Amino acid sequence: MAATRFVRSLAAVALFNGALYLSLPSEALAGPEKDAIRYTAELKTGKDAKTKISALHELGKLAAIMKSYVADALPDIYKSLDDKDAGIRAAAAEALGACDEPADKAVPALTKLLKDDKEDSVKIGAAKGLMSMGSSAKAAVPTLREYAADKKSKVGNAAQAALKAITRKNQ
Repeated sequence: MAATRFVRSLAAVALFNGALYLSLPSEALAGPEKDAIRYTAELKTGKDAKTKISALHELGKLAAIMKSYVADALPDIYKSLDDKDAGIRAAAAEALGACDEPADKAVPALTKLLKDDKEDSVKIGAAKGLMSMGSSAKAAVPTLREYAADKKSKVGNAAQAALKAITRKNQ
């Protein structure tokens, strides 16, 4: 008797969950691939910096999970490194570091931002991007050491963190 009640209860729960699943809109069931497509579109067509920055952050998170999710967005991420808005450049630098791009392509771009950009937020973003790359960003160590010497600045702190991440993974 108790076993019959248990089986009926379990069947009712399964039926309810199935009906709930079928009633959800497809957007609620979207996976990372659909999210990547949406964020790539927001990056390409976004009219304001806030939308693009948000899309870059989300693309960076998806890239950390699997690079193939953001493969279509990579040209736009590289393009965003040269945007006139410092927030977009900083977010693009961080996202690029998470994308697992070949070091010979990504490290020079991030090192150039670290050296040449006038905005500290962009330099910090570049350092964070290099930090995400780990030991593959070892070509940036000399530049990072220059900035890490300034222990009182936020850029210096970011450079120190990047150096630790790069050299720790080398050992």
